[in-house]
Amino acid sequence: MTSTREAVTSDKTRIVVTGMGMVSPYGAGVVPFLEAIRSGEGAVKEIADFECTNLRCTSGARVPAMAMEKFDNTGTFRRAPRATQYSIIATDEALRQAEHESWAYASERIGVFLGTYRGMTEVSEQIWSKLIDSEPRFVPALLFQETVTNAVASAISIRWGFRGTNYAISSGNSSGFQVLHLAVEALREGRLDAIVAGTFDLFTQANQHDMDDLGMLSATNVSTPFGVKRDGFIMGEGAAVVVLETLANARARGATVLAEIAGLGLAHDAYGFARNHPEGRGLATAMRKALARADVAAAEIDYIGAAANSTVSLDRAEMVAIEAVFGQTAPGVPVSSIKGLTGEAMAASDLFNLIACIGAIRDSFIPLHSASDELDACSLNLAGQDHEQREIRTALANSYSYFGGNAGAALLRVCNN
Repeated sequence: MTSTREAVTSDKTRIVVTGMGMVSPYGAGVVPFLEAIRSGEGAVKEIADFECTNLRCTSGARVPAMAMEKFDNTGTFRRAPRATQYSIIATDEALRQAEHESWAYASERIGVFLGTYRGMTEVSEQIWSKLIDSEPRFVPALLFQETVTNAVASAISIRWGFRGTNYAISSGNSSGFQVLHLAVEALREGRLDAIVAGTFDLFTQANQHDMDDLGMLSATNVSTPFGVKRDGFIMGEGAAVVVLETLANARARGATVLAEIAGLGLAHDAYGFARNHPEGRGLATAMRKALARADVAAAEIDYIGAAANSTVSLDRAEMVAIEAVFGQTAPGVPVSSIKGLTGEAMAASDLFNLIACIGAIRDSFIPLHSASDELDACSLNLAGQDHEQREIRTALANSYSYFGGNAGAALLRVCNN
């Protein structure tokens, strides 16, 4: 399959990942994240850093406190909002893996494309708290600038001197794959040579109250994607980025290629807020588009990274969508959702899922599906603790948004030669 693609597709239009970085509920780094999802280690804990005893859901998957001085001894970075801190830490890891210091690319040819859903809410809360508790003159003027969506993307460009296109978008939970789509097209069209593409999202006391009031969070404080007893999700947070280049550029500079993003599919349910179409039509369309763009048949997919987050509507829609797209082959394809372990990290979940799929491809393991005593009736092959490990050459990652946006990304292994 891959050899056929190499024969008919130009390396100048094939987009590959050469670096990955993240900050997750497991801390800083891709390695602890991959180790956790490989072993099935959950990150959901009782929330201890803000008051939520009057809520139904009192659990979350928080990023653990980190000593920021080990990342920056100037003090400036340590005063930055968490969204900026996490995104810069993730970017630094990804760029180091991509060996960016040896790049010959002009700074005008390196872009930064980021997406978020509610990543800037924390700063807005800080401002309102200061306004209520003191007076407007005590609110630092620069703090207002940190509320805009492009603040984090700009911070990355400034820190590394990247003078190419700088995008910052917000399109709900599916922001990550929207960002990937924009980045892939920019590289294929030759507008840029390399792109830092990623997502970030945080949850705060206000977010927790908001989602709890809407009835979206689990009253039992348990996340069981595809489980019969699922009653809502658990909030998660973090940041993750990948470095993207064309295969031609990556090979020319001798870079290690982690995986190829062979196809992306975007679609919309056009159905309702926080309600997925019962036939999963948006997800099904997105998956079909991704497979078609990658020129890969459903039967060739070795693993599906699901978007299911333990809500009745989404999980059911994704089951139906996978069954519709994969047909008779559905029972043979391993499926798991890491959100039972990491929580629903909103836009950050897109890149968490992408990196999980790349890890599966690189290391030939299947991320574990969180344990559930009873699974909803379906033909899906959910990967539990006793699931047989196998070589993964192709993976499909799914995404969705509360407002109906859906996406799928097909990844292929690429041999370095």
